[in-house]
Amino acid sequence: MSERTLSLAQRRLALRAHCAVQRAELAEVVGEINERLGGIDRTLHVVRHYAARPVLIAGAVGVFAMIGPRRLLRWAGRSMVLLTAGSRVMRFLPLARQYLQR
Repeated sequence: MSERTLSLAQRRLALRAHCAVQRAELAEVVGEINERLGGIDRTLHVVRHYAARPVLIAGAVGVFAMIGPRRLLRWAGRSMVLLTAGSRVMRFLPLARQYLQR
């Protein structure tokens, strides 16, 4: 092989390695963007799902009017605490099962 051919082959290998690194970095960035936008997509899906049901919206407005905003916000806060605790327990259960099976 000539010196020029060898030099070009080495350059090609270096460029391919550089491209592989760039692809990996790009995949990581795209994954982070998808993670961030995934929550927005889920929220939009829920909003569209319930917006298509006007009876449900009217019922929610009625409940809001009858119960009152303060009590409803208090219940929502307590519900969020319970949901958070419940999700943590649900994440813990498979680990506990694995530990108990040993």
